Amino acid sequence: MGKTMNSPTSAILRALGLLSLLIASTSSSAKTHPSYLTEEYCSSVVEQFVGSGMRSLGKYVNEHFNPEYKGGIRNTIRFLEQRSEWLNECNEYLVDTNNTYIFHSQDDTQDIFMAINELTRELQHVRSGVEYRDDTGNNNPAPFIKRRFTTLAQLVDRHHTRLLMKKQFQ
Repeated sequence: MGKTMNSPTSAILRALGLLSLLIASTSSSAKTHPSYLTEEYCSSVVEQFVGSGMRSLGKYVNEHFNPEYKGGIRNTIRFLEQRSEWLNECNEYLVDTNNTYIFHSQDDTQDIFMAINELTRELQHVRSGVEYRDDTGNNNPAPFIKRRFTTLAQLVDRHHTRLLMKKQFQ
């Protein structure tokens, strides 16, 4: 019996057993994504954020932002957090399935997510009562919020320009 354990057939069976364990452990640790995530869905999430989302955000920051109205600030924070979550989910999906990023490149994607987070954080500070004193001593957070928004808008605009150029040459 001891000799049959060392036979070539036994070695092949052990190798196949180890291989099947390896395959099983690899497939069980593979990241799964919700079925609604597709390239088309993710493109629509980006288009909505780049288009109407940024226009709405720009209108709020440039025309309606008032540090006294905490509800508007809260709604804007929720908007940014939700869009960031959706964009991040799509980015993870695209990286895992296509080895691509939601915004042109890994650096562009990280820069845009960082700009969203910085604007969100600044709005959270204003909402929690942090004061931004101007030269006259008045609380005036608007320039700080506008600066954060402008950074985000420039990064998103750069991405949008690349998309338009790409479509032009297809």
